[in-house]
Amino acid sequence: MTGDNAFIDLRLNRQGQQNQDSFWPSFTDIMTVVVMIFMIAMVILLLRNMELVRQLRATMEAERTAMELARSTGQEKDSLAVKLITAENELSMLRIKLMQLEELGQQQSETIGRQTDELSDLQAAKELLSLRNEQLAAEKFSLTQRLNRSQAANETLRQELAALRDDLDQARQQMVGVKDDLDELQNLQQTTLQQLAELRQRYGEQSQELQTAKGLQRRSGQQLNTLRGQFNELKVKYDELVRPARTPEGRYLIEVRYSKVDGSFRIEYATADRPGFREISRAALDRELSALKAARSEGLYIKIIFPDESGLTFNEAWSFTSDLHSRYDYYSQRRSPSVAPNGGE
Repeated sequence: MTGDNAFIDLRLNRQGQQNQDSFWPSFTDIMTVVVMIFMIAMVILLLRNMELVRQLRATMEAERTAMELARSTGQEKDSLAVKLITAENELSMLRIKLMQLEELGQQQSETIGRQTDELSDLQAAKELLSLRNEQLAAEKFSLTQRLNRSQAANETLRQELAALRDDLDQARQQMVGVKDDLDELQNLQQTTLQQLAELRQRYGEQSQELQTAKGLQRRSGQQLNTLRGQFNELKVKYDELVRPARTPEGRYLIEVRYSKVDGSFRIEYATADRPGFREISRAALDRELSALKAARSEGLYIKIIFPDESGLTFNEAWSFTSDLHSRYDYYSQRRSPSVAPNGGE
């Protein structure tokens, strides 16, 4: 045993063993430190990687949400655009109907004016007949007075005839002349009375005809309005039953603005590819629409726009609209050419 109360080291190469004992603990410490650094670095990298994955997932979720929102917004925008185009087209049709109603009102005003003039003429004729009646009454009164005077003269002659029998021949001749005058006066009175009766009968007939004409006019106007309403209702029901509603969805949109400036017609034209309005002649517009109709298989949606102060009449607006729709619009291609309601061209 050694002096430090330990066992005697019996191993060989004791000096080399001591050197090895001093080398391996240092190596172990170094490797432990390296492993710990490596593990700490791995933990840090893993934590950092987890944070990056979380941020990446959040970013992808945000992008997905943004794409969904953009798609939803685009769909709503397309839907609103279709509704706006449909509303503008309905507004144009309502303006056409307003022009029609204004022209009908003007025609009715002219008809009322003519009827008022005819009524004034009939009133004047009535006053003339009344004046003629008064004149005939005055003539009748004058003839009656003459008849009374003639009867008085006849009575005087009769008395003279009784008193003056000597002048019988002369009195008889005078009596014959007075009788002739009396017969002539009676015939004239009868003729006057017949004329008066005829004038009264004609006045009554004309008054009755006037009242009948007024009643027929009122009934005709009511029947015409009723038939127009029934026609419009039947046309709307027929269109609803036969074909779906006209819509710009899925069609190539063409906007045409039509107006009348200083007596000249003005046409402005815009398409879905070229949204800005540009002025164009009717012949050039027909060429453009014919080319687009041949090129666009989905069909053309022609939207006619009438400005508030267009200066157009109903017939002009309806003729232009029906012509473009019947020749180029997808909705009217398989239908017969449009005819304006209520007799419009």
